Amino acid sequence: MSNYKELENYIIKHRRHLHENPEIGFSCVKTHDHLRAELKKLKINYFPHIGKNSIVGVIENGKGPIIGLRADFDALPLREETNLEFKSKNNGAMHACGHDCHTGMLLGAAKYLSENLDEWKGTVKFIFQEAEEGPNPGGALGIVHNGILDDVEEFYALHVSSSINAGQLSYNEKEALASADTVKIKFIGKGTHAAYPHLGIDPIIMQAEFITQAQSIVSRKLDPMKKGVISICKVRSGTTHNIIPNEASLLGTVRTFAEETRQLFEKELITLAKSIATANGGEYEFEYIREYDPTINTLEQANTLASVAKDVLGINNVIKLDVPSMGAEDFSRYINLSKGAIAWLGIGFKDKYNYPVHHPKFEVNEAALVNGTKIFINIVKRIGER
Repeated sequence: MSNYKELENYIIKHRRHLHENPEIGFSCVKTHDHLRAELKKLKINYFPHIGKNSIVGVIENGKGPIIGLRADFDALPLREETNLEFKSKNNGAMHACGHDCHTGMLLGAAKYLSENLDEWKGTVKFIFQEAEEGPNPGGALGIVHNGILDDVEEFYALHVSSSINAGQLSYNEKEALASADTVKIKFIGKGTHAAYPHLGIDPIIMQAEFITQAQSIVSRKLDPMKKGVISICKVRSGTTHNIIPNEASLLGTVRTFAEETRQLFEKELITLAKSIATANGGEYEFEYIREYDPTINTLEQANTLASVAKDVLGINNVIKLDVPSMGAEDFSRYINLSKGAIAWLGIGFKDKYNYPVHHPKFEVNEAALVNGTKIFINIVKRIGER
């Protein structure tokens, strides 16, 4: 491969532009327009405003496989706390999950593949996606429903990780990321003065019972050899110290890898809410919202990605993970459509503390980004040679 220094500069240039101008969720108008202008400059055919502001570039280069490469480009609602020269100009928005890196790497692959058509064959669809971070249902669903990817045979994605040093990659052969569902519950009681609790029905008692007993679903209802998490993360009730309120609400997340476990959790959570409300003489409202499915890599594609990464990074720098993450990704929608794999590209520094993703001080070792582009390019070449 030739002239990778020039390509590296190109990747970093676009990554920094996106980092400086972050947008959130489905409101990524300027990001969309920046990518559209760049695809036009590269003379790559593109389909704008898929879903809302996603964009897909397409290079058709003769007979061969049809491959989808995905990069998300939305930021997080955080106020950046780095001292970078190109730190966010949009107060309250920050690329703290590396989606600016994903997009820069995929643009780099698009540039190289468009300029070196003699090195590969087939069709590549470059998927630049909004709203991976939500809100539900996330940006992947609109792209999948559009139909533009119906003929894609294999999908690939890379996600940066500050817990891995630059120059390394880790991957899962099968289960990679959990499903992510939301549970919303409201307990309805009867408000009264706190000095006379017998005259009311206390929803805070119901709320507290639910929070503690929900954990017994994981510890006593779920097969201990299976994986699952129930976390209640938001509770709200009351207005002051001496009034028992009418209502108390809870908001939580449910994570698992198996449909059977997902159904079990939903069933047990609603049963628990009903029993607690009934026992206390109150009422309840229950909502279970399915959001992202589990991301389960298909074995052949995971091994293809790992094999290519070993060629690019060296065999000792590619690590097969024994356990998946309880995080979630809507890349699952692409795998569910066909086949595919996602892996974790190291962007950590060896000589300083690496803040995790979703932290306002998150930083990236940009020297790693060209590695991601090389992996994308080599995946296209490798599959075309099958």
